[in-house]
Amino acid sequence: MSENSPSNNLGVDLIVIRSDNMEKAAEFYAALGLSLIRHSHPPCGEHFSSTGSGCVFEICARRENQAPTTSVVLGFKVADLDLAVQAALQHGGTLRRAPEVAEWGRMATIRDLDGHTVILRQELPPGATSKPV
Repeated sequence: MSENSPSNNLGVDLIVIRSDNMEKAAEFYAALGLSLIRHSHPPCGEHFSSTGSGCVFEICARRENQAPTTSVVLGFKVADLDLAVQAALQHGGTLRRAPEVAEWGRMATIRDLDGHTVILRQELPPGATSKPV
């Protein structure tokens, strides 16, 4: 990283996705554990917002002239991967990759109702192997 960078402590502060059904999308993400509230300000107008993780996550209604945000991959750390996958499926998600152990923990890939790819990750306990035995 260059010493001339605007910030050596750059962090993600805001993620905004667009949804064709904002209410259903909010139900989906709330089922994963996000605490969402209705909020309103430009440019989204009325939308759902979560600030609990230190990064603002917003779900805005997709307008007719706006491109979808489905090329974005979202990743969430969860306490219980199996419960999170079950909740996602019960709220309209589609399983794209079943839970498996990977280098970064147990992971599963879900597609939400709008087509966003959502990676759910549960950390492995200290000392646990990252590779299946």
